[in-house]
Amino acid sequence: MTVLSLPPLDLDGGVGPHDDDSPLRSVSTAVAVLDCFAEEAELGATRVAARLGIAKSTACRMLAALATGGLLERTGSGRYRLGLRLFEYGQLAVDRLMLRDVALPAMGELRELLRETIQLGVVVGTDVLYVERTEAASMNVRFRSEHRRNPAHSSSTGRVLAAGDPALAAAILERGFVRYTPFTVVDPQRYRQILATTREQGYATSREEFEPGWSSVAAPITMMRGGRPHPVAALSVVAPTSRVLGPRKPAVVQGIRRAAARVSADLERARS
Repeated sequence: MTVLSLPPLDLDGGVGPHDDDSPLRSVSTAVAVLDCFAEEAELGATRVAARLGIAKSTACRMLAALATGGLLERTGSGRYRLGLRLFEYGQLAVDRLMLRDVALPAMGELRELLRETIQLGVVVGTDVLYVERTEAASMNVRFRSEHRRNPAHSSSTGRVLAAGDPALAAAILERGFVRYTPFTVVDPQRYRQILATTREQGYATSREEFEPGWSSVAAPITMMRGGRPHPVAALSVVAPTSRVLGPRKPAVVQGIRRAAARVSADLERARS
């Protein structure tokens, strides 16, 4: 995904001083420019400048930057219209909101079955963002709830998603690995082997690779794309290592795989 690099913009009509809030003004102006297209399908720099009260040169630069990022498209007439990337973002937002609503019942049932913390995770860049987490009220030891975003390479969720998404796996490998505990896998070849094993068995594990004493098991939530199941999220169980990778591991694996398969099927029904 292209990262926009926008000049600091002065809403009064030009390039402003490089003070602390210049980046925020750039973002505000970009949003204002995009808002112009809510009422008109195509606009040129002159029209945008007039509507926002900024210099035409400023509007030109902003429109060009947004087009470079795929948020706008330039037409044959030289004007601009909303780009496909905005549609993709909108669809992603809808999918993730729907994902949470669909997954919650299965997460609640799995929590009661295993009496452990259940997480719903999605990929953001090369990190995992946990968009929902449920904990059993009777748990004696709780996972630290501030862990909402973790590096994908050290989590079972990141591994199970990368195993089914070659582009994500490549991005994680390119980013490189940070060691968080003595058990964090940082060797690229070993990581590739783990992904291969994950694809074969249909689930992933992480043994104390981000926080000592805590381990997890994850299974993918998939949706059909191009006639094939594609991982869009994952359910995971996180608990003290002895409770998730000890004698209870078969039950944990079976529970998380069944729950993820149920959510996958419910998602397909919800979209049909």
